[in-house]
Amino acid sequence: MRHPRASLGLCLLALLASVSDVRAQEVEVEAAVASQALRVFIDCRGFRFCDRDFYVREIAFINHTRDREDAQVHVLITGQQTGAGGQRISIDFIGRDEFEGLEDRLGVTAPPAEAIEQVMTQIARQIQLGLARYIARTDQSQVMRLQADEDAPAPEVATPEDDPWNFWTFEVSASGFLFGQERQQFFFGNTDFEARRVTEGSRLELGAGFNYSESNFDTSDTTTVTSITRGYDANVLFVLSAGEHWGWGGQLAAAHSTFSNEDLTIRLAPAIEYNVFPYSESTRRQLRFVYSVGVTRLDYTEETIFFKTEETVPDHRFAAALEVRQPWGSSRASFQVVQHLDDLSRHRINFNGGVDLRVIKGLSLGINGGVSRVRDQINLAALGASEEEILTRQRELETGFEYDFNVRFSYTFGSIFSNVVNPRLGGRNEFFLRNF
Repeated sequence: MRHPRASLGLCLLALLASVSDVRAQEVEVEAAVASQALRVFIDCRGFRFCDRDFYVREIAFINHTRDREDAQVHVLITGQQTGAGGQRISIDFIGRDEFEGLEDRLGVTAPPAEAIEQVMTQIARQIQLGLARYIARTDQSQVMRLQADEDAPAPEVATPEDDPWNFWTFEVSASGFLFGQERQQFFFGNTDFEARRVTEGSRLELGAGFNYSESNFDTSDTTTVTSITRGYDANVLFVLSAGEHWGWGGQLAAAHSTFSNEDLTIRLAPAIEYNVFPYSESTRRQLRFVYSVGVTRLDYTEETIFFKTEETVPDHRFAAALEVRQPWGSSRASFQVVQHLDDLSRHRINFNGGVDLRVIKGLSLGINGGVSRVRDQINLAALGASEEEILTRQRELETGFEYDFNVRFSYTFGSIFSNVVNPRLGGRNEFFLRNF
């Protein structure tokens, strides 16, 4: 006779086996359903309202891919700041594979006081609406339906007469940083104020700022080296629109900097700009050329290497800037030439550029850098800088060039889907220290 415990064990094993078979079948069905859902890559890198976890949760009826090469639809989100300090957001739908050539664009305008989650909710809703035309062309459309919220109030559209501020917006900010050890302390603080009025026909911006930094080093028990730099600036920018490609205006600016030996600098310069692409496409691409002629009045803190305590310098400036955001990545480049009109040998040439490329599936490359030819340092103090001032960066030093460069590689591999969100315990370095 078989022992009762053995019979019970066999029954449990049989039950577990049957449950496993049922679960395996369910997993196969879920995988089959998931594989039929539309594959979408949401691309918003470098964008303020880019939270992939949020969009995964809000748009749960599609397959979120981690690479555009695996997607049937590439959703590209870009944005620009509006005159009121909000965001004008463009959502481009780019069809791939069987949807090649099927493209669309939707938009969201977010006021400056709107909460981030509310803005992302609007973006998610627009993405859902934009994806409907693609889902309608797949078998997934048989289990989908579009439903309107009948209780939602009709949106109110603001008019200039409704704006008591007459399009003016204001922003005040302040920040500080404090670091200390037993023998050294560092403090940095700055404040900024901005006021702007932006319409389709013109833009007026007012700004002012102040910064202060102080460092203290105890080089011995009886000696302390203190480094202090301070500066302030104020500027007015006025721009008039002249169609979809032209703009013109001018700038008035004033500044003070102990680092640059400038007690007071005032500059006035009119400028004109031409954009090869229409300004309505500026979130995706720009190729701008700017030319300005101006005059700068300089009062120095100390006598310069040219034995001057003040002078007036006329100059002209030319700049070109290219910005492109496409499904393959983004690129930007700028070129600027500044030349003194009273002495053409004094000039500065700047070039800056960067690119973020999706090289192959899963592999991204980011390169950023800049280089400058410097021949216009008329502000350097005649007495030069002491060793302490050099080490603590209190003085601008003579140089013939400047440069900076950085490169970044990233590669991801594994499952093509990115549908699951699990925020437990935060990131890998949020709670766990490296030096445990």
